[in-house]
Amino acid sequence: MPPILTQTHAKRPAIILAVVTALGVLVSFVATIVAFRGIEAAGEGASLIGADNELGYPAAGFALILFALMFAVATAELAGAVLSAGWRIAVLLVSSVGVLFEVWTLYLALVGSALNVFLILQFLLMLAALVRAFLSRPAGRSDLGFGLFLTVAGAAGFFAALRLTVEKVGTFIDPATAPTCNVSVLVQCGKNLGSWQGSLFGFPNPLLGIGGWLAVIAVGIMVLGGLRFARWFWITFNVGVAGALALVCWLIYQSIFSLATLCPWCMATWAVTIPTFWLVTLYNLKMGHLPAPGRSRAFFAAAYGWVGLLTFTSYVVVFMLAQLQLDVIHRW
Repeated sequence: MPPILTQTHAKRPAIILAVVTALGVLVSFVATIVAFRGIEAAGEGASLIGADNELGYPAAGFALILFALMFAVATAELAGAVLSAGWRIAVLLVSSVGVLFEVWTLYLALVGSALNVFLILQFLLMLAALVRAFLSRPAGRSDLGFGLFLTVAGAAGFFAALRLTVEKVGTFIDPATAPTCNVSVLVQCGKNLGSWQGSLFGFPNPLLGIGGWLAVIAVGIMVLGGLRFARWFWITFNVGVAGALALVCWLIYQSIFSLATLCPWCMATWAVTIPTFWLVTLYNLKMGHLPAPGRSRAFFAAAYGWVGLLTFTSYVVVFMLAQLQLDVIHRW
């Protein structure tokens, strides 16, 4: 009896992940069928909305693929396969991408008044899969969360930069057409993209984001893969992240005090740059990669655990500046 209990306990993470992802497959499959039936019923001239319109097909289909991949890994483990740390990391990455994707679909659904129960269920199930995958991460890897954050933050920043680039190209093709990210007079990206601040170095700022966030993704994946880097690498990487924060701070100031707008995709970039700076800097200080007094490493190690609070405080400062200058609450 005890060996059976031990075996069952060892497989519990795989069981939970299998159940969650199986439900995700079911919900996404039904949502995809409903979407196709709606398109078919509309007939000629049917129009897609939200993320469906952005992708050109029902977004639930992409979620279905991600859930199916994670379900396959979970069932393989239940069937007796011995999975390496790489497989667990792969599930972490897939579920992280899935959560980002679902947040994006929810955002577009809210903007287009197209929110439905399928989208909410897909988001909750994808989030549950991410939590389960993270809790069953390989043991003995203290930097796994650090690498995962860099990968997810890099993906989010890259996506925001890509969307801004797409909107910028749209203004080139048809200047008379307003960008899709123009929600109101206050919340829009058209004014930002058309300003000189939007092309600080003679080309659209989002191109910097595409290159920079790809570098962050690459570092995150290499950290997840167990690679170790020399001190000069971490210093160089930290300088790059600090430069990104400096640029973001300048853009925040310009957006609030000069342009009087809040660009949705710009704010997404701000939201990931700030915690990335705090996390990378404090990580390098606690690990001794950045020059600091020996006794201060314990302080920075403790501060590393407060990155969430530091990030929240930074968000509050930005919000207060926007509220005092633009009266965001009443003008949103």
